[in-house]
Amino acid sequence: MKNISLLALIGTPLLVLGETSITSISIESKTIFTKVDTEITVNVEWNETTIFADGDVLVWKVFDEDDTSLYTNSLQLKVDEELPTSLSGTVNIKKGGRVKLKASLSLSDIDVTNAEEQFQAYSPGASLVPLVIIIVLSATTGIVELSLLGGIFIGACMVSGSFTGGFKSTLDTYLIGSAADEGHAFVVLFCFFLAGLVALMEKSGGFRGFANALSQVAKTSRSGQAAAFIGGFIIFFDDYANCLVNGGTMTPILDAMGVSREKLAFIIDATAAPIASFIPLSSWIGYEIGLIETEIQKIIEIEGTDELFISKSGFTVFVKSIKYRYYSIYMIMFIPVLIYLKRAFGPMLVAERKVFAYARTDGGDGAFKGMQGLLKANAPSDDTPALLMNFLFPLFFLIFFIFYELVKSGDDGTGTQSLYAKIESSDSYVALLYGTMATSLLSMLFYMIQFKKNGQLTAPTPKSFTKMCGLTPEEQTEESVPVSLMTVKEGVDSFIFGQAKIFPAIMILILAWAVGAIMKDVGTDRLFKIWILESGMHKGSLPTLSFLISMLIALATGTSWGTMAIMFPLITAPTYVAADGDARLFYATISSILAGAIAGDHMSPISDTTILSSLASECDLLAHIKTQFPYALNVALWSVLFGTLPIGMAPKYPNWIAIVLGLIAMVLTVVFLGVPIASKSGDFDIVTELYMKFRKLPDLEKLKIDTINKVAEEESESEKKPVDIEIDA
Repeated sequence: MKNISLLALIGTPLLVLGETSITSISIESKTIFTKVDTEITVNVEWNETTIFADGDVLVWKVFDEDDTSLYTNSLQLKVDEELPTSLSGTVNIKKGGRVKLKASLSLSDIDVTNAEEQFQAYSPGASLVPLVIIIVLSATTGIVELSLLGGIFIGACMVSGSFTGGFKSTLDTYLIGSAADEGHAFVVLFCFFLAGLVALMEKSGGFRGFANALSQVAKTSRSGQAAAFIGGFIIFFDDYANCLVNGGTMTPILDAMGVSREKLAFIIDATAAPIASFIPLSSWIGYEIGLIETEIQKIIEIEGTDELFISKSGFTVFVKSIKYRYYSIYMIMFIPVLIYLKRAFGPMLVAERKVFAYARTDGGDGAFKGMQGLLKANAPSDDTPALLMNFLFPLFFLIFFIFYELVKSGDDGTGTQSLYAKIESSDSYVALLYGTMATSLLSMLFYMIQFKKNGQLTAPTPKSFTKMCGLTPEEQTEESVPVSLMTVKEGVDSFIFGQAKIFPAIMILILAWAVGAIMKDVGTDRLFKIWILESGMHKGSLPTLSFLISMLIALATGTSWGTMAIMFPLITAPTYVAADGDARLFYATISSILAGAIAGDHMSPISDTTILSSLASECDLLAHIKTQFPYALNVALWSVLFGTLPIGMAPKYPNWIAIVLGLIAMVLTVVFLGVPIASKSGDFDIVTELYMKFRKLPDLEKLKIDTINKVAEEESESEKKPVDIEIDA
């Protein structure tokens, strides 16, 4: 059921024979579903001098354009009561197209005022058209920006009823509206500032220092992969930075250890988004909290009260949803199981076997060096010392400033709040914005006051400071004078470079926000409300439904953030109503949107993080998609069976049981579906073996034989080692 508000402003005294006129009309909803009850609310603003007689009858009616009565109601007035300011009714429109609704008021059979407004009416299923357009265009063109823009334009045409109106409102209502929203501006600036900070850390040599520190503990294939996995945890603050930095630094290390590029790209990609979406200090949190808080405000407006059975803080809802993000949790458990057991299945097994059997140290067949130059555009100079402190310093202050601002912005000044209460009441937008910018400025200064000569830090001379500021006219080099680790110009250029690198992602973000707005206007949220509340669907299916729909949208569009912007307006408010006081069901559904978006992102060939992981790991994109897809699909399946489905259907199902069962499922999957990379029999996993029975694959048959020979060769060498040791002893 949909609300339409007709506002009648009556500006003259109401007498039995008096006249009045409407000065303005506002329409709350923009479209109507045919053959669905639509609630009409006539809001009347009465003049203070309006008078009426005791017992007068106020009648309000709603007509269509043919003056056919759709709804009539009346109210007997009393002089000791105030005039009603809200008059409601229900209509049911049978035909689609442009519909003109008329509302009239009369008092004791004397017409007082009337109003009319035009709407676009169509069947509920038509509200899915923009979403279908987005999915189809994404699948056929692979251009996310074009796909999102196409969906916005079609939706705008549906709302306005014309191509001209759709073109205009696409620009001046939806795109400008999304970019100009204050909350969206906070998120955009925060993302820009964090991207700039990441670029500064890279330019300073801090990432090289971090890579060198990791390489000290990465001595074998297993420990090298573990180091890449742990690196994903350390670079938690941004998934883009995680992909680019961790992938770029670990590629040569794992190449030398005989790990395929496909495996590295998988570890990087599958770790980046889940970790960034977990940690309340990452680039994801501002965006996620913004979406959540927007929907909470809508729920408050719908309920007419701020006394909700869920937290009113977007930050708190975010934190409480983390434990229900089963796909992300299971994936984080799945990766170390694969690494520790040295097993694989599907195309990943083939990629790993080729590197193992032929002792390759070039990353294998999946290696791709065509875009390597893009990774070096902001690289530090060769003589810049690789210092771990230049990585840890910004990280420490980023955490400190954000945490400080969270506590400060949530302090009500009474002195009685707990730390948790302050964080719950905090303004996360402000904390993230101030924290990232303060850290960026402080880090830039920190890098500028470090001076190098011959690849080592050293004390500066007076000329070092003039060169740092760009005031030295003649060319100065390290041989003549110590130079700054980063001059003012280099710092500013690097900061801007980092921001420019994420500009395409910001464009997608703004388009995704606009898609969320258009989905609401065409009524997709109302369609979901009908499905959820009026179709008889069990409310316990909401977490699973949300996960699967989010996964499919992200798979088609390639953007997890865009998927969240589309799904939150569609699912959140109907879920709150359907949950009927079950806070756990609400939090689980919210988390399923986030987890499903990441799952689809991992499977999509046009995903930004998928492409970045391939780029940073110098892995062929198709090879990365082909090897990662079965893993992501497998984890998604278990997250539904042991996570979203029972947590929604069984109110007493403990969350810790879901986590334990997920871990068991991950281990059993790797043990029974996967096979050892270094297999004595050379056999592949059962699915690959079945496929080989129906189709002759000479390359795989040869690889099987070569694997057997390689294992035998290594066993022969290992048997000789103890003998050599005994002789030497």
